[in-house]
Amino acid sequence: MTGRVYGRMTLAAAAVLLVACGPGKLRLNVKSPPGTNLGRPLYMLVRQVDPKQYANEEYSEVASKVGSPDKSVLQTAVLYPGTIQRFQVRPPEEGALAVSFLFTAPDGNWQLLLTPPLPSAVDVELTVSRILTDSVPPAIPSQAPSGAPPVPEAPKPPGA
Repeated sequence: MTGRVYGRMTLAAAAVLLVACGPGKLRLNVKSPPGTNLGRPLYMLVRQVDPKQYANEEYSEVASKVGSPDKSVLQTAVLYPGTIQRFQVRPPEEGALAVSFLFTAPDGNWQLLLTPPLPSAVDVELTVSRILTDSVPPAIPSQAPSGAPPVPEAPKPPGA
């Protein structure tokens, strides 16, 4: 293979990687130790949600979306205990995201709500039957679109 052809293939591979990992995607890293879900695989759903409806959702209502996903479901995956799995999710233009973990017998927090502005990455650690930890980095303020009015400064305390 000549250097020119090899160079084009390398450039094409780099372009594919940039598109696959490009901006506008949420990186979701899920750590599930061996005892997660009593050693059984479990489903994860990533959905667009209204925060008010999210607060009132029943486990069975969310679980039914695995077999019959509606337009709110952005991604489903099977998680295997004893693994760290990484996902990339393209969030919707607007709205919040719910990341739901469908444990066989949930005991505690089984969902995570991510509200705008969405972070670029989220790390979640699971335990036997609930979310153990979630780590969401602080949002980086985005620049206002050109032509947008400037954001006013926060008021200064008296005497400052």
